[in-house]
Amino acid sequence: MQRLPAELRRDQIAAFVQEQASVSADALSERFGVSLMTIWRDLTTLEESGRVRRVRGGAARPERAADTEPLYDSKRIINLTVKERLARYAAEHFVKDGDILFLEAGTTVAAMVKYLASYQHLTVIGNGLGTMNELARLTPAINVYCCGGMLRPVAYTFVGPQAEEYFRNINATTCFLSATGITLTEGITDVNPLEIQVKRAMSASADRVIFLMDSSKFGVRSLARVAPLTDVDVLITDGDAPPAFVEALRAKGIEVHLV
Repeated sequence: MQRLPAELRRDQIAAFVQEQASVSADALSERFGVSLMTIWRDLTTLEESGRVRRVRGGAARPERAADTEPLYDSKRIINLTVKERLARYAAEHFVKDGDILFLEAGTTVAAMVKYLASYQHLTVIGNGLGTMNELARLTPAINVYCCGGMLRPVAYTFVGPQAEEYFRNINATTCFLSATGITLTEGITDVNPLEIQVKRAMSASADRVIFLMDSSKFGVRSLARVAPLTDVDVLITDGDAPPAFVEALRAKGIEVHLV
């Protein structure tokens, strides 16, 4: 087995621990083909940066409060299969040639990018560094724009007054968003006020607002509201969403798609 560079190996260790919840040092040593001493050095480095928590015999996910925002790299591998299904469905059913799209920076929406290559004359505008990196591979076939603002290292997103003003002054056919929670009383909620303000500006400037949210977010009320349910045109989720919840959303006029 060819050994990975240390930085790449540590990225993969952090992702694997996040996926498994906890893992032994022996298992990591076998998986990555390095000594236990090397694994313990890797885990020490990852713990210092807050990406894993060292425990007896191995490592575990870092403990986070309910409203603490997960790191972007961690979010990429959470519910990965479901996210890919939602993203592909959104791209195949709600995009057409010539559209102007807002893509927020979350990992579910960012997963749509790989399914946009077949469309003609698209314009895609976002606020996420990760999303921009993915979109760069599709230029010049797709017109790509990014707002200004302050870069948040937790999520690799551009936020703040500059970002908000940017989206207030341009228009889109469709805005694709995600968030950390949805309830029937509070609507769509999220964990970070700076992110929320940008999402509100994006949705206000779009003809249609579509949320991609997996079923684990149903019934979750996060820090603050992104949008009331009256502002949601379409919700794309997976088949594990509670049926009564789905019917209540449809009764409020939301077009719910189970993927």
